[in-house]
Amino acid sequence: MIAFSNTGTGFKGAISYVLKEHEKDLPLQQKPILIEQNNVWGTSTEMAKQMRFIADSNAKSSRPVLHIAFSFHKDENLGIDKSLKAMHLALQEIKFDREKNQYLLVKHNDTDVEHYHWIINKVDIESKNLDTSYIKNRLQVACDKVEKQLNLRYTPGRTIIYDSESEKGYRFTKKEMPKNKVFLDKASNISDTKQFVYDELIHVLSYLKTVEKLEPELSKKGIECKTTFNINGLSGVSFRYNQQAYKGSQIGIKAKDIIKAIKDNQILELKKHITSLNAFYKNIQNALKAIVNDYENGKPTPDFKLYFQKNEIKLEDENLFYKGYRISNKPLIQFRKSAETYVFGAIKDFEFKTHQYNDLIQQEPEKVPLLFGREKILADNKKLLKEQQAAIKPKLKIKINRSSIPDYGKVFIKTIQEHKDKLSVLSATENKIIKTFTVDNSNTLIENKQKVTRRL
Repeated sequence: MIAFSNTGTGFKGAISYVLKEHEKDLPLQQKPILIEQNNVWGTSTEMAKQMRFIADSNAKSSRPVLHIAFSFHKDENLGIDKSLKAMHLALQEIKFDREKNQYLLVKHNDTDVEHYHWIINKVDIESKNLDTSYIKNRLQVACDKVEKQLNLRYTPGRTIIYDSESEKGYRFTKKEMPKNKVFLDKASNISDTKQFVYDELIHVLSYLKTVEKLEPELSKKGIECKTTFNINGLSGVSFRYNQQAYKGSQIGIKAKDIIKAIKDNQILELKKHITSLNAFYKNIQNALKAIVNDYENGKPTPDFKLYFQKNEIKLEDENLFYKGYRISNKPLIQFRKSAETYVFGAIKDFEFKTHQYNDLIQQEPEKVPLLFGREKILADNKKLLKEQQAAIKPKLKIKINRSSIPDYGKVFIKTIQEHKDKLSVLSATENKIIKTFTVDNSNTLIENKQKVTRRL
């Protein structure tokens, strides 16, 4: 089971493509079949307009079209029901909601391989955007998981697979790294020593992020490690344990394997930083939006701690804390003080208008005399009655100055971009990591007296 995905901006072109409207002369048995659809109907043009209407409700979704193609091995005849079940389970793993998202599912019949095309509106009927970050990796994991669940044919060659024993639920495959190596030297003490050094080295390489820490990490287990470098970085490695010394090649792990493992760990760590910082920023924005809504709905004392807690953020005396990351809450304190000023003014205005309203409602009409002044008093009483009937009871309205709301965007964007730049450098280079190269685990940035810190 293989899934391919991409995103785009035009619904009409995507729908027309999967319906093969550009191929007018297809034989009947090769024509695509519309299998499922949700909240779309009519021609491709009409469906595109319906999807665009929903997509426009979320201005932040610049590429609302999600196209996912699923294919199954030509020797695996699942039948439509099992194929649908497999695809639905895979899409659940990427948080796709069949009830809330518009979509159409089309089966293609022009090849020997059973394959299906999904055109999905990433913006759902509640104007929420489907998260498609790392979608290719997430689909690999989803397909691998479904294959295991439904006993489907195994698909080799994935770079990332489902792992139920991993805390994250997945793990990256490392083809170059030998696994479960067993040493069968004639002397048992030699085999045992090699096996111990190999096993401990594999364990250290599962989390090692800098070459410099290789020696101290192995020394914790009593293993001596010596590294040699040339102008390109790490060039050789050797180990000593139990009065026996071996080169990396004798253990089965060479310098290039160590470099590859470190590089993979650095890339994974940077991706985790980027994902976490994006989530941190998004959650801050959600909490602030809820707080401002409270103010503007006439609630003068929003529960700041509660709203941040709902977004997985701990509000501390000096910082906002999210999954090991901290950022200064000084802008939040200033915002709160500023909001209190607006609240005070709004309450005073509300009290004044309420007093005026009550005076008007409680005012009694004058008694009408029999002779002199009768017409004037009747007119005054009529005017008073109209004013009382037209009077609207005041409501507390608090208008928050948008410029006073903390803008954490700049500091987050800069920090995330720095991580992306590092990731770009790592991904573009060959497997060469110089001795002094490190991933900055402190993740500290000070800008406009704001500070983002990653504590590991």
